[in-house]
Amino acid sequence: MMQAHRRRSRTFAGLPKAERPALPESIADAVAEAIAARHILPGDRIVETTLAEQMGASRVPTREALKVLHTQGILLGGGYRGYRVASFEGESVRKVFEVRLMLETFLLRDAIRCWRTAASDPRLLDTAIDQLAAAAHTGDFQASLRADLAFHRTIAQAARNDLTARLWETIARHVLIIFSLDRYRDDDLSAVVAQHEQFRDFILKQIEKPASLDVLRRGLENHLLLGARAKAQRRRTAAGRIPPTRPPVAEARHIDGQQPD
Repeated sequence: MMQAHRRRSRTFAGLPKAERPALPESIADAVAEAIAARHILPGDRIVETTLAEQMGASRVPTREALKVLHTQGILLGGGYRGYRVASFEGESVRKVFEVRLMLETFLLRDAIRCWRTAASDPRLLDTAIDQLAAAAHTGDFQASLRADLAFHRTIAQAARNDLTARLWETIARHVLIIFSLDRYRDDDLSAVVAQHEQFRDFILKQIEKPASLDVLRRGLENHLLLGARAKAQRRRTAAGRIPPTRPPVAEARHIDGQQPD
């Protein structure tokens, strides 16, 4: 029992330094990124003093960061026994996905309106795609996760819908963690780049000729699940059950909701 306790309250290899260790939000982001990258695992204990020392931060902002993560449901427990990392499975994953899909559908709608009036610049999406490509080139999984989130944050910011964007930010750390899970994330980082290029092209078509909110929702849902579908198809193909009929990035339904010719 004592050995198990020590193992669960260990220091964490690969834990990134907070960009601004005096700020609780920066520390919370670094912890969430470490959970997403599996440097910190579900069930692991996080002790304020140990974390502060490892991240080169003082105890006050570290304590506030842990409180933020606890409020968001990423950490459980608290008090003198410290915190432990929540398990991101089942019902909690489904709920986060539903909220994300709802919020991002409205943000995408509003962003397209702003892009059509030149109030925002859709070319900023390419910056995140370039970051995804750089991460794929170096095989940097964590950088790919950050760039993926940056792509969707670009949409949120372009929407100029402050209330919905703030709601989106409250689940952004959940999104980072949950969509890094094996069943959602494509192991092929180059495929992740292609998936975002495809979704960008879908967005550009909507700027040119807007469709209904339902088309936007289905397009977004397709994009969010594309990595999981591509991975599943490759596994079935490797098992010899289904021959590949088209590249995995185009698997299932086309992103604009239309069937291929």
